[in-house]
Amino acid sequence: MAQPKYADLIKEFSFRDNGIGDYRQGTEISADTLGFDVNIQYGTYWSAGKTSKDVGPLVCDYDQVSIWMGVDTYDIGYLGGEVTLCLGEKREKHVMTTATALAIPRGTPFWPAEINSIEYRFIHMNVSVTRDARVLPARMSGIPQEISVDSMNPKYKSLVQRLAFTRNGPYHYGPNNPDTHGGAITDINGNQFDFHMSYESMNQAPYRFSPFPDKPHVHPYTEFLIFMGADCNDLSELGAEIELYMGKEGEKYVITKPTVAIQPKGVAHLPLIVNRQEKPWIFAVLRPWGWGTEKEGIA
Repeated sequence: MAQPKYADLIKEFSFRDNGIGDYRQGTEISADTLGFDVNIQYGTYWSAGKTSKDVGPLVCDYDQVSIWMGVDTYDIGYLGGEVTLCLGEKREKHVMTTATALAIPRGTPFWPAEINSIEYRFIHMNVSVTRDARVLPARMSGIPQEISVDSMNPKYKSLVQRLAFTRNGPYHYGPNNPDTHGGAITDINGNQFDFHMSYESMNQAPYRFSPFPDKPHVHPYTEFLIFMGADCNDLSELGAEIELYMGKEGEKYVITKPTVAIQPKGVAHLPLIVNRQEKPWIFAVLRPWGWGTEKEGIA
């Protein structure tokens, strides 16, 4: 039997339990594992308070996107808590109570962050567009006081995206796909750099993705398909069974755990079929360098 050609493009997330504390079940897939200059991290918060004790403003020499993601898949826009995060040299304080993404360009000071309250646990995901995701203390003259954001047009307001969701109904993809998963989808874009990510709540199966659900297609850009559990009591459980077909050969891979499936530029992929699920989950498509310059096509 021939060896699978695309098996190295399927990477399961490995979760670690940090023990007693606010940030639990963190996971990370590095650039070395992915084979591209991007790092993906996420985990959940279990209690309110400062997210990093005694940590002041930070800065990175790469672009990154910080996503605060609610897990109520029937009201996916609700964060489940209140978070304050500082941006810029004057520590503008931005308050988040709904699902929010911050597209932070390289060299922009950010942090500290504080969880003021939690009603439901939520996910914090960070995507760093770099090979070496090192975070450094921000060098600023003096110790500026944190200032609240008001109606005076704060400098960094454009970096903060309050996410709007579109309901997935039958024929969401067009007249050739009548399926619905009963959830909703949103888009995240880079503000000063090329970046795109969508994510959606998956509430029912069976379900097939794409406008032509039974055919593979191909892109002129690299993307990452991310399969995430939505149960913050145990993020290591996906709660679904998905078939993913890779290459024009149609190699079949069955996904039952939180996973990232790498789709390099020019490699055919799909169909992507949710056969069954025991609990709702979250599906994300990450394009760290944007959409490319050409439209996708059927392979």
